[in-house]
Amino acid sequence: MITLTTAYVFCVVLFASFLQTLTGFGYALAAAPLLALAINPKDVVMLVLFTGLLVKAVMAWHTRREGCFSNVFLMFMASITGALPGAFVMAYISNDMLKIFIGIVLVAVTVMMYRQVTLRIQNHRIAQAVVGLNSGFLASTTSLNGPPIVLYYMNEEVEKETIRANLARYFVLGNTASLVLSYLLGTLNVSNLASNVAISIPALLIGFWVGEKAFSKVDSQMFRKLALGVISVSGMISLGSGLWNWLH
Repeated sequence: MITLTTAYVFCVVLFASFLQTLTGFGYALAAAPLLALAINPKDVVMLVLFTGLLVKAVMAWHTRREGCFSNVFLMFMASITGALPGAFVMAYISNDMLKIFIGIVLVAVTVMMYRQVTLRIQNHRIAQAVVGLNSGFLASTTSLNGPPIVLYYMNEEVEKETIRANLARYFVLGNTASLVLSYLLGTLNVSNLASNVAISIPALLIGFWVGEKAFSKVDSQMFRKLALGVISVSGMISLGSGLWNWLH
């Protein structure tokens, strides 16, 4: 039986899948806050991780000729290391102040990228390790782990197809690690996810199909603007939520 909630979940997942396919990131950014309005927040985290893994796995397979897991493995390993100080910081620093700081940084960096300001990188392996550390730190503090990776690739003027392909592989590794950890900690309740996952799968596929059609019509400049737009929105959301809670 289709209820208002199931229809809402379907639409949210479809939109998030479309955004993920079009830009290579943003699935959790779009899905998590919207799904939390309709279902249990604890279930939202696991649902977003699981469905996000599905759509990113589809993308990784679809882009198998354009990306490579070895290109993102160093960043992924560094992100695991970066998550540790992030967890430590969360224990001692106000969550709201951290969101404000991260929001300001993301918006500032986005403005720099809009103005075509780039950094000349001498050692790419060190740069990737630093990017991964920052991604892991953001993942454990605000769940915004995508922007550092996207900004790194844009700074290097990597083609949009390669950016999207490598992002899919980076997130496949990250989502898989998070789900395995959740299972080991006993926080992954598959029975609670079953019905929403069943609703989400067709939405994921439709969103992927529409997003793929749109991606083929987007040139490099438009892709850059879309990606920077998503990053700036994520930064403003982080900044706005931090300010709102701090002032109230």
